[in-house]
Amino acid sequence: MQKFFKDGNNLYPIFLLLVFAVGIYLRTRVYLTNQSFWHDECALAWNIVNRSYRELFEPLRFLQSAPILFLIPTKYLTEFFGKSEPVFRFIPYCFGVLSMVGFYFLSKKILKTKPSIIFSNILFAVNLPLYYYSAEFKPYSTDVFFCILALILFENLNKKVLLIYSIILSAFIWFSFPAVFVLTAVIAIIILNSNYSIKEKIVYLIPQILNGLVFYKVFFAKMFSSQKAGMTNYWQNEFINPQNFVSLFQKAFNFMFHDGAILIILAIAGLFIFLKEQNKFGKFALTLFLILISASCLQLYPFSSRLILFLIPIMILLITKTFDSKHFTSINFFILFIFCTFSEYKSTINTVTKDNYSKNNPNPREMTEYIKSQLKTEDIIYVNSASNSDYLYYKQIYNIKNRELINTPQYIRKNDKIWFFLPNDGIETYEKIIKNNYKILYENRKGNSILIYAQKIT
Repeated sequence: MQKFFKDGNNLYPIFLLLVFAVGIYLRTRVYLTNQSFWHDECALAWNIVNRSYRELFEPLRFLQSAPILFLIPTKYLTEFFGKSEPVFRFIPYCFGVLSMVGFYFLSKKILKTKPSIIFSNILFAVNLPLYYYSAEFKPYSTDVFFCILALILFENLNKKVLLIYSIILSAFIWFSFPAVFVLTAVIAIIILNSNYSIKEKIVYLIPQILNGLVFYKVFFAKMFSSQKAGMTNYWQNEFINPQNFVSLFQKAFNFMFHDGAILIILAIAGLFIFLKEQNKFGKFALTLFLILISASCLQLYPFSSRLILFLIPIMILLITKTFDSKHFTSINFFILFIFCTFSEYKSTINTVTKDNYSKNNPNPREMTEYIKSQLKTEDIIYVNSASNSDYLYYKQIYNIKNRELINTPQYIRKNDKIWFFLPNDGIETYEKIIKNNYKILYENRKGNSILIYAQKIT
């Protein structure tokens, strides 16, 4: 297989360019579909629009949280370029593309052979969660980028400029909350490494501790204390315990790799290979997993889907390590390559052929547009608690000023005409409130998402 990419052969850079082209295309295609914000995006966007720069340091409304150096640049962009969805999603999109560049340099540092580098970058480029969340207004693609960047710096750690490395790395928590886990893993490895003197360990620790204290005092403490109870309740099924340990890991892995069951075996094998080689990336991966598991067991951080998106680059490198051998034959490589990436190909084809990613999902923008086009002055708009951020954000965009009732149906009188704006938990509200009590004048359903115009009859 190595002969296929031997020195002087132009196939290697051509393959890399094709991989980058596909990855950028997928991220750009999802970004340009300009689908409606979903509930959490609406909630975070509402905070950006309605908070001052200083107020972004305070706990955000709707149980939202995001790094301050994600919030401030976004607010700056919206003030200059408007409050459209592509403007809000521009920073995640940029970090989604930059992550591809960073991952290439990281894979070159971690892996030994060109075929394995190609393979790892293909997996990264066509991974559905990675390119999908590059076009969502949440800091998940930022988390991926700063995890990759931290790993690159860790792999290039130089004792002569240890203080500079530490200062740079410590700043990452202002851009990405999960960077805390990455930096903690790096600290643990350095402290336990006998190659570093006590003085060198202290030099590395001082910026981390000082920056961590400032970060906690200025920003994180108030947010964490005010939202911990709500977030713990929301994520209660995503914290690791003895009963759900296996199922939660399986669920998380299936999210990362689209039902790629064989990949988890390869990832475990890759971890053992790294540890056997005494490679510090293997030590880092194992330490990071143990820290994340501990945080989840203590109900400090959910081990769940998009919140652990930053683990995907690490998992890809572990998976690819099993192919990272000069003795690996071409036929074996291609068989495993096709077998391991088949599900990723399917999701990629679906992405290429889709024009709208919200067809089967709640579309509060479309619903608000329709209400605005039909709205009468006397109409009331009812919103359930699950849909309040969706409505409160889009009503500002479409300048709707009608009377609104959020989860208070008791204030609706007989013969009142109501718009029921229910992009989330619509069926439950329909069964409890609307059914048998209203005459339906207009109805539009998409799964659990409901938009109804009705008149109170009882």
